[in-house]
Amino acid sequence: MNPRTQGIALLLAILAVLTFGTMVRADDEAMPVLRYHDGRFEPDELVVKAKTPFRLRVVNAAQEAIEFESFEVNRERVVLPGAEIVVYLPALDPGSYKFFDDFHHGAGEGTITAK
Repeated sequence: MNPRTQGIALLLAILAVLTFGTMVRADDEAMPVLRYHDGRFEPDELVVKAKTPFRLRVVNAAQEAIEFESFEVNRERVVLPGAEIVVYLPALDPGSYKFFDDFHHGAGEGTITAK
């Protein structure tokens, strides 16, 4: 493979990870998890430590794609059916931050509470 082809392959791999999520490693077991099924996230309130960046695993157990979105933490990520992603979140000030499924308005809403 020539250097140009290798560069394109690497770029496509990076784009795939950014689009479809990252692979979950064994050391990620302590990571908070949101699971989407039956039109809602569980838990619908997630409590995290304030002022500390964290990673959040979002699992889509539904039969159709969802979009994890939060205007307040400036994140939106598509999660394909049966897939899971890792969302990197910044250190949050104490307070509550809403998230929702942007593909199914009125369903799948929740809150991240930083304490």
